[in-house]
Amino acid sequence: MRPNEALTKYIGALVDELSAVGVENVVISPGSRSTPISMLVNCNPSLNGRIAVDERGAGFFALGIAKSTKKPTALICTSGTAASNYYPAIAEAKESRIPLIVITADRPHELRDVGAPQTMNQLGMYGDFVKQFVELALPEANETMYQYVRTVINRVYKSTMTAPKGPVHLNVPLREPLVPNFEIEDLFQGGKRSEAMYTHTIQTNATLPLQFAKQLINKISTKQKGLLVCGTYTDEAALPKIVQLGEKLGFPIICDPLSNARSMKQISNHLIDSYDTFLRFEDVRTELEADLIIRFGAMPVSKPFTQYVKGTAGVEHYVVDEGDIWRDPTLQASSMISCSDTAFCEGLLELLIDRNVTTKEWLEKWIDINQQTKAILKEAEQSEELFEGKIVQLLEKHMPESSMLFVGNSMPIRDVDTFFSVNEKHIKIAGNRGVNGIDGTIATAFGMAASGENVYLLVGDLTFYHDMNSLVLSKLHNLPITVILINNNGGGIFSFLPQSKEEKHFEALFGTPLGIEFEYATRLFGGEHYKITNWDQFIELMEQNQKGLRVLELETNRQENYEMHQKIWSKVKEQLN
Repeated sequence: MRPNEALTKYIGALVDELSAVGVENVVISPGSRSTPISMLVNCNPSLNGRIAVDERGAGFFALGIAKSTKKPTALICTSGTAASNYYPAIAEAKESRIPLIVITADRPHELRDVGAPQTMNQLGMYGDFVKQFVELALPEANETMYQYVRTVINRVYKSTMTAPKGPVHLNVPLREPLVPNFEIEDLFQGGKRSEAMYTHTIQTNATLPLQFAKQLINKISTKQKGLLVCGTYTDEAALPKIVQLGEKLGFPIICDPLSNARSMKQISNHLIDSYDTFLRFEDVRTELEADLIIRFGAMPVSKPFTQYVKGTAGVEHYVVDEGDIWRDPTLQASSMISCSDTAFCEGLLELLIDRNVTTKEWLEKWIDINQQTKAILKEAEQSEELFEGKIVQLLEKHMPESSMLFVGNSMPIRDVDTFFSVNEKHIKIAGNRGVNGIDGTIATAFGMAASGENVYLLVGDLTFYHDMNSLVLSKLHNLPITVILINNNGGGIFSFLPQSKEEKHFEALFGTPLGIEFEYATRLFGGEHYKITNWDQFIELMEQNQKGLRVLELETNRQENYEMHQKIWSKVKEQLN
């Protein structure tokens, strides 16, 4: 037997099968125990391996790539605490249904639980946050074992891509010596059947049974006040069908910013985008009470919309959600329909011939209130102060067509929900709204940039600080990105919460001012930093082509920002009354 043949051909079969099932991108966190996996990925011409040194950032970097490409990204690290740093990204991937294949190298069994260095229990370490856990057998030099490792890759690939998509975990125990034998000519041929994957996995979509579709049409025909909802992570390919269904039924369509229904090439007047503002008011919620709600995707970001749904007890509420995960935090769903968004719409559209039940007054009322609200929100564009809502409005106006706006959690996503309106520029909006954390935001945005997206990142100062290490990804992989950094010296969202009334504890526990000069951090990683002092400067920089890392920092005042929001909402309430 040639030196280290078992290890080389066994891991070579694993790496080759990753490529065969369609994995294109691999994120590698450097380490010793994972040496053979990383090296063989690096020399496989079909795989695009990228280094990300910080494992926490690496996990989110892989998440961003998978989020953009809609294909699984493989993630590789060494043994020990390295693997535990992937945990936040894996949790986000599970809840936001992003396919990841997490490969953790491990010590062999004889070195576990005996005090060996860099060793911890990695068996099932991610718990319920992965769809499947498999520990591989130790490498052996025979065709049966090469076939075995290929079938395992097929199994985890099927699991990660089956609805609902999500992460899987593959633990790989390895003995020394760890360096592959690159003199072996057939590195990637062990156990291979053909140029395709070892075992073909056939993915099918859940469809809408004809009998149920007919029953649903009959139910809809009795309703006067229906509402369609494009929630977070609605299938983007289904959006034209959802709009077509809404127009056919005469229903208004709530469009969450992360559904990407707000920026399509074809605009419909059924799209409602200012609901987060006008549904704050109880009398408006009462006036717009629906008798039928059909939701696609997860619940929208908007808290006022959640309160609106909670107030609809007894209303027919259908949630279209392919997969077995229950996404109804309002507890108001009357039917959970396991079906793809597209198949659901097509199933109804085929049966809908005429629609004469919905009164025009219902749709026109939503459109009128939406337009009145939007007109007042637009007045924020006249502000000379560096108001956070106006930042979103200028991004909508000055971002290039077909670009990507990645939005941090806390206040930025809420301002996007309020101030980003329907347009024809096909600006895609994304965020980490599975677990809604602030960790890994910069790394995720860079992952989307690595997939070819023209990315603009909107974040607050705490989120930026939390993931500053990931700025190095721009330098390592030559990724252009513009960061719009809203620096209100602390947690701006807490000013809108009841905690803000407790002045004695608020700043220390929630405001958390850091007083950081972010210019130095930007320059540390080779980026350009601009301190924005007026809107003309901001617009001029936004209209320049992206080159490398740029940080556009706007200093705002938390209290003034809170007061400006309150003033706008009060004006909307007065107008609608």
